[in-house]
Amino acid sequence: MVLSIPEKKAEQRGINMRPPIHKTFLFFCLFVTIAYVVTPSSASALTVNEVVKDLACPCECPLVLEDCNMTCGLEWKNQVGEMINKGMTKQQIMDYFIGKYGNEARITPIQRIHGKIYQYTRSFDIVDWVLLWTGLIVWIALMFFGVYMGVKKLFLSKSQDA
Repeated sequence: MVLSIPEKKAEQRGINMRPPIHKTFLFFCLFVTIAYVVTPSSASALTVNEVVKDLACPCECPLVLEDCNMTCGLEWKNQVGEMINKGMTKQQIMDYFIGKYGNEARITPIQRIHGKIYQYTRSFDIVDWVLLWTGLIVWIALMFFGVYMGVKKLFLSKSQDA
């Protein structure tokens, strides 16, 4: 091991010039933590989708504004983007839309469910609906049959043991 001249002199006197490894590691962890907290992150920036997922679509479609691509929905999304660029928070933007358009601008859980169902099933034709309900009925029948057979087997084995 090659030591520098000051380290050699310190070693001869019994002084350790190197900082302990655990202190160096703790200092490094502290530095990384502070750097992470202090450095602004683009991940914490507000996006249009974060705001519009809580707004109802102004169109007649039953979609959530987040999923709407009609002109009226796109206009609202553009307004939200402009407000974000001005530095407004999500709550301020929500308050603006609710103040201007009333509670119809706020999405309810039922509207969200109906919108998502509509989004995924709007292209269904008769064959898709028949397959969906047939599959559901077959699945329920198989579950019922499985539970029925399991209970029957359980009670038959208990009655034979007695």
